[in-house]
Amino acid sequence: MFLCESWRCALLLSSLLLHTSLSLYIPESPLMYFNDQVRERHLYTGNILGLFLEIAPDGSVTGSPTQTANSLLELRSVKAGETVIRGVMSSLYLCVDQEGHLRGQRLYREKDCTFRELLLPDGYTLFLSPHQGLPVSLAPKSPGQDSPRLFQFLPVKNALISGVGPEGGSEEALAPPQGATDLDSQDPFGMELGSRLDMVHSPGFLHRK
Repeated sequence: MFLCESWRCALLLSSLLLHTSLSLYIPESPLMYFNDQVRERHLYTGNILGLFLEIAPDGSVTGSPTQTANSLLELRSVKAGETVIRGVMSSLYLCVDQEGHLRGQRLYREKDCTFRELLLPDGYTLFLSPHQGLPVSLAPKSPGQDSPRLFQFLPVKNALISGVGPEGGSEEALAPPQGATDLDSQDPFGMELGSRLDMVHSPGFLHRK
């Protein structure tokens, strides 16, 4: 009798475990976890010009010497090594056509707006076009002419004081602290601000032309 009851208990327990396992969500692929990896960064070109890639509301893609509301970008990893870039202020996706021309567009198209992200040994990043595998560049396409290296980017944290988007107000310039020293502050001498101004530098910064 005891063996029979033990067998019935085991069968009941197995049935409960099977029901529980079927009710749990198991992703089809571990790559699905990459959908939650989102970074807000400014993409800084590591060369003597020092430009931030920005996407204007009209869809034009240009370079700015300083961080602006339009240069704050959302980098979303959709698969291992594949990234989608969208302007936080403009809500436009960074896309490229078959000729390598950059543009911002509201409608996401995987074949135009998904880039392969390649991290270089010096800390810079290449974003390779889905069409020809060429790196995204802010340099104009001028055949036969040498162009500055505007295709190696350094993802930089946001240094705008108020930021943009839902979590911040309007853009404000990054300026040194003024007025009397606040002894109650955690940073009374403004040392943190100095470190923020250095965020765009990297070990290979001075060697890039």
